Amino acid sequence: MFDSIRKITAAIMIVAVLFFSSLAVLSIWDIIEVEQVFRKSLLTLVVIFCASVVILFVFSNFFKDNDSGGNQPPA
Repeated sequence: MFDSIRKITAAIMIVAVLFFSSLAVLSIWDIIEVEQVFRKSLLTLVVIFCASVVILFVFSNFFKDNDSGGNQPPA
């Protein structure tokens, strides 16, 4: 279940990064005539990055698999 959530979250973040990166490139080349699109796109990417860090922290610390054998005492 958690693997499917991770895959869906990763796919959404990849699509968002591609979308906002393409907007930033179009704004740099003056194809899009909207003021501050590049700045807003970069700020959006920062927000997406921070959200992905928090999600990664939560998944790696709170949803650990018990069968991984990491810090368990020997049997």
